[in-house]
Amino acid sequence: MKKKAAVLLTAAVLTGCAGPSTKVLPQRQDGTMQEVPDEVPVVEEVNSFYLQESLGILSASPRPSGSRGEDNAARYIQKLLKDYGYTVNRQRFREKSEHEEVLGTNVVAMRLAEDPDADIILICTWHDSAPESPGAGNNASGVSVFLETARILSGIPTDTEVRFVSLSAHEKDALGARVYAKSLSKRERERLIGVITVGPCGAIDTEGTVLATQDGKGTMLGDLLLESAAGIMENRWNYVQKAGEENGIFASCAIPAVQVGQQYDSFDFGTPLDTVDTVDAECLSGIVDTLCQAVSRVMSLDTPSMRAKAHFENNWKEFTYTQDTANRIPFGTSPGKLQAILGVPGKLAVVTRNAANQPVERYQFPMKWFGLNAPFQVSYYFTDEQLDLVSLKPGENGPAVSEVREQLTALYGEPVKKITGPYGADCIWQDPKTGEQTELIPGKEVYEIEIRSYAPQPVLLAHYKVDGTLEAGETETGYEYLKGLGSVVFQPKEAGSLAAELLYESDGVGGERVFAEKTEPLSETAHGTDRKNTGHSWQDDSENMTQWTVRIDPADFPEEEGIFTDRAETLKALLRVYGQMLKESMPDAYVTGYAELVQKNQQVPEQPDAAPGDAGQERSTAPEFEDAFALYVLTDQPMDAPGIWQECVRYFDQFEELNTYRSTVRSYLGLQTEE
Repeated sequence: MKKKAAVLLTAAVLTGCAGPSTKVLPQRQDGTMQEVPDEVPVVEEVNSFYLQESLGILSASPRPSGSRGEDNAARYIQKLLKDYGYTVNRQRFREKSEHEEVLGTNVVAMRLAEDPDADIILICTWHDSAPESPGAGNNASGVSVFLETARILSGIPTDTEVRFVSLSAHEKDALGARVYAKSLSKRERERLIGVITVGPCGAIDTEGTVLATQDGKGTMLGDLLLESAAGIMENRWNYVQKAGEENGIFASCAIPAVQVGQQYDSFDFGTPLDTVDTVDAECLSGIVDTLCQAVSRVMSLDTPSMRAKAHFENNWKEFTYTQDTANRIPFGTSPGKLQAILGVPGKLAVVTRNAANQPVERYQFPMKWFGLNAPFQVSYYFTDEQLDLVSLKPGENGPAVSEVREQLTALYGEPVKKITGPYGADCIWQDPKTGEQTELIPGKEVYEIEIRSYAPQPVLLAHYKVDGTLEAGETETGYEYLKGLGSVVFQPKEAGSLAAELLYESDGVGGERVFAEKTEPLSETAHGTDRKNTGHSWQDDSENMTQWTVRIDPADFPEEEGIFTDRAETLKALLRVYGQMLKESMPDAYVTGYAELVQKNQQVPEQPDAAPGDAGQERSTAPEFEDAFALYVLTDQPMDAPGIWQECVRYFDQFEELNTYRSTVRSYLGLQTEE
């Protein structure tokens, strides 16, 4: 059920208002409560007004890390947590690379236990947003849940040290989590029984809440949350795999982490459309109830230490990462992002510079590879902060070169090339499915394996003509959901609609997942149509329209159980391409009016001395035609809020044929279309 926030406060309130805190609990001086009072305190109930208030205050303006908006948000969170009785500090950080400097502020609140060696439970969220987005769903919703949970738990007796940490720089490869995790001492990590991270939740365009972990398997704290949710939430929670980000950062420090939130990103995340009316406050209340019930069990004076159980279940000391050969190596990624993806710590071994004076970093990881049991000593080489080479050498008691050659041949077939060397044949294998080239180099004492990216020729999987009939390829493809969606998006069934031939082909290397190319020149008739003045419909010139071929690489659209793992970005990528086709096929029909709208509503330019995310700072640029069209199809309607983004998205409502197209696509996706 959609529930609009009741209170929208300006950013001026952000710096001076303590929010709901002063209305609830007396302040405590030391942040502790070790003794059970004569009368057991009444546990506070969730207050939806406080959730809505925090949601409105935090999303009053963008909060990119290092901006004034983020600093205001951090101060607001700090003030509330302090009022609730926690000991609160701000952890400022600055990280400079060859290309950018990232600043941010983590807010760290602690409630100590009487025993200085007590278990530690960590509840996290993140408070920054994309540069031009108010970030209500991502992640003011998570912060609101985080704050209300902290308020309620502040009045419960505990023999466990409880920490609430709001992180910065989530949009910068979860740098805030990396900074905080590195600041923990060895003993603190040993005392930690786990982390619960509160991510985006309660969006009206998603269904249910899930628990995301690095590998999709359960954690001790996650199991407690599942038990609590079963009696509170209407929809049953379940585990899903979500590698990287905060989960991956904590996993790389041997700290088990689970994220509570919605399974898929909303379509408006990262845009100015991510506003408070896209969040269901009632759903947030249920998540707070679940968190409080689960965490209070950990805090209970009757609950014994969970440290041994947490360590045993997560098997920290015996874990060795195994690289699945079916998974692509993320060439081009940064060292920090790679460690979050892998969930294992890497050791920076060497930093040098190449002939072009670019920095070259080598990180080492102990890993299993190629289905062999013995671990390799793996080195990842980053040139100018981008991964471009992986090198493997056998570890102690590692496999012999003959065993590795046999295993590589079993995986990839016979080598594509053999080069005679002083210590045996140098063999090269190529895997077109992943776009990786593996070279086995024998040595005098030890062999080496080098893996690089390469660009294979695209392999045709299926070719569908404009009318949807199969021209070539296989009918059983293994990517049925993508194939079905492709036919809906690019081959509408309405008479005269703009349609394209579809080529499903894969080069295995990633990159451009979908693109459209013209197969015939644009005719004068189609280009000269003016629908506004003549009432002439685009269908009337359908035979003269630009002809299109759309190429889609299924390997770049991974599916799990018939749905995309990255739903929002996947759907936007497909619809942007259809928007491009509309733009170039019928410019006078759609683009001229859109350009006039943009010019008419152009905002006052930003002040040159204004910091990003400052309160009251207006966005001065409109979305590209393709982006606005994708959001028009995907986001809920109507959007009544003023602003250039909203007007650009609403622009497409005036075209009856596009409304029909939108309804068809949304029906296929299972999205409810509001009238």
